[in-house]
Amino acid sequence: MFETLLLRLAGQFTTWPADDFGRFVSASVGTGMAGALAAMPPHVEPIRPPPPVSTTPATVEMRFMQLHAEGRFEDMWDMLAEDAQRAWGGLQNFIREMPRLDEWLEILEMQVTNITVLESWTDHLHQRTYNNVARLVMRYRVRQQWKEWTFDRQVHLVPGAGGWRTLCYPMRARTATGH
Repeated sequence: MFETLLLRLAGQFTTWPADDFGRFVSASVGTGMAGALAAMPPHVEPIRPPPPVSTTPATVEMRFMQLHAEGRFEDMWDMLAEDAQRAWGGLQNFIREMPRLDEWLEILEMQVTNITVLESWTDHLHQRTYNNVARLVMRYRVRQQWKEWTFDRQVHLVPGAGGWRTLCYPMRARTATGH
């Protein structure tokens, strides 16, 4: 009797995982099995968290460029910082206007040569200041037909929903009407 009272009292101050509720069903006195069935939560599969995904700035930028090389612009959209999305004027504009890689250009290798996390950084071209910015120097080795070369490019990523987001803006300024 004391253990039952203790368990009921403890149940008032603790919560149980959703997939453990079935073990702790009690029936009210006088209701028979109907009370026990009403007290049971519906059977649901426990929600498992997704497997961890590496969301380092380097991983995000390399994924962004891989999608770009594959022409998967719709998949790239959620990887853009909110400011960049607004500058593009929407997903359809981004898909239509994002520059394509030359069909003869092949990215042979991508690597991050330097990562610096800056407390604050101002993008003078777009007149915006950001906090906690990852500045990456990316090195690309590419081939166009028989010619190969290597070049470095600096990119900036900012924290956003779901991890790091890239600041990839349209090449030309857009007007408020979207032209």
